[in-house]
Amino acid sequence: MEDIYLDVNNDEEKNNEINEEIQDMKNLQCEETEIKEKKHKERKKPTIRLEKQRSIGSSPETCRYEYDFDYLVFNDDSETDEDIENDDGMIIERWSKTKKHRLLKCMWKLKYNRIISSFYLDSLKKKEGKLSWWIILISTMTSGLTMANNVNEDDAPFDSYKALVNTALTLSSMATSLIAAWMKKQQFVEKINEIDKYLLNINSLCEELEVQFLLLEKDRIPYKEFKDKYLPQITKYATSNPMIPPDEWKKCVLKITLKYPQLIEPDNNEDNKLWPWFGDVIEVKDENGESRFVRKPTKFMKYMLKKDKKSRLKSKCCFDVKDRISVYK
Repeated sequence: MEDIYLDVNNDEEKNNEINEEIQDMKNLQCEETEIKEKKHKERKKPTIRLEKQRSIGSSPETCRYEYDFDYLVFNDDSETDEDIENDDGMIIERWSKTKKHRLLKCMWKLKYNRIISSFYLDSLKKKEGKLSWWIILISTMTSGLTMANNVNEDDAPFDSYKALVNTALTLSSMATSLIAAWMKKQQFVEKINEIDKYLLNINSLCEELEVQFLLLEKDRIPYKEFKDKYLPQITKYATSNPMIPPDEWKKCVLKITLKYPQLIEPDNNEDNKLWPWFGDVIEVKDENGESRFVRKPTKFMKYMLKKDKKSRLKSKCCFDVKDRISVYK
């Protein structure tokens, strides 16, 4: 816009008003230009939100979700023992809240392996028991058919009696052999013995750890002794859990979630809540503004709680299924 000069000698007041209007128009034009440049820059830059994040991709609109970035209370790895030394200049490793919490997280994983293995063992025992019972029934029927086969042809009640009994004997023997071969192929006995031994050891380890964590720090064994004694065992049983097929694992998880909520959340103690149904410890503010350490339900738990018959029926009928935050109905 070109500058406009006015003759202020003719009408000074009128010229001043015109000059002010022209200046206002210039300022407005500059502001519009700045706004356009700002919008153009915002289009180029991706929007970053630290509070919430929305999943965007090929998923349909109904599958999109939002989640919070929770602050983990014991997420600091910078703790050191450099300033704690004994008379000989050796570093003394002492207990702390962070160390105790990290070991508690290891125990949560052990408890998870224990409960999944326990339900899988129960499922294997039921299958093995059912098949064994079928073998007993078929073997008993075979014994009865063997006695029936001893009847003379002259005393047979009908003409095809012998052929019918022999056919039944053959079929029952084949069924017994097939069931026994299937049980051997599935290795029911070997798996049951392996998981049973694993559960005895991991259950003993979990109870020993829980007793140590329940004690006061002064009554607990020293941290270095605890680490040397239990850390190898924790690593061993956390990594050597029995191999469970994915479909069997999912059945066990669903059964625990929907039918045994007492195992997931036995009391109001945050440490006793079962992982991965509940996450790590976070800090929240209550109604009075006071800080509290809690473990919130995870997406894993919310997803599994939607797999009951009622939620499935609602979902099929196009009804919204609300998230549940408790395993208790």
